[in-house]
Amino acid sequence: MADSSSPSTATPQNEEYALFFVRLWAEAVLREVARVRDTRARAKVNDRNYERMEDWSPTEEDLARDFREQWAHEHTLVWAAFQLEQWQARLRTERGKLPEPEQPLLRTVRNALEHLVDAQFVDERAESPASNGQKGSALRRLNGLDIALGGESVFGHIDPVEVEAAALEVVRGIEHDLADEAFDRYIALLD
Repeated sequence: MADSSSPSTATPQNEEYALFFVRLWAEAVLREVARVRDTRARAKVNDRNYERMEDWSPTEEDLARDFREQWAHEHTLVWAAFQLEQWQARLRTERGKLPEPEQPLLRTVRNALEHLVDAQFVDERAESPASNGQKGSALRRLNGLDIALGGESVFGHIDPVEVEAAALEVVRGIEHDLADEAFDRYIALLD
């Protein structure tokens, strides 16, 4: 993202695209939060039913599939929330405003997930590789990342309720701006 000290490249088209991507990622966050909530609820029910060991109880493969689906949705939620934050900063820059402060934890968790392929796995945790290079630095800052799922937060760090509230605020703000713009156009037509 451009910082406020770089030369202005603000154009109506740049602002329009930045707004498009803000809305796109805000809506994606809302969809992913709903998916995370749904997969967590289904996994909880299936886990409880598995313990009953009835004929109709889910199998171990059903539980494993629930886990993979939930894990992917939680990862996608982090990624979408990070994209939303980045595009909000771009939009503010296009509008000649300073970007809001970045959420460093969101970036760190996103980076840890992006570089998970380089991790060393110990039990149910991803640890930073032994090398002194840049890869794995996000995992080092987090002191590793739990691969197992559980608890209210995503990967032990990101609260989906807070992410959802922020995305909903963005969508409502955009809708409010669009309504104001439509009203202004209507008044201009009357004149």
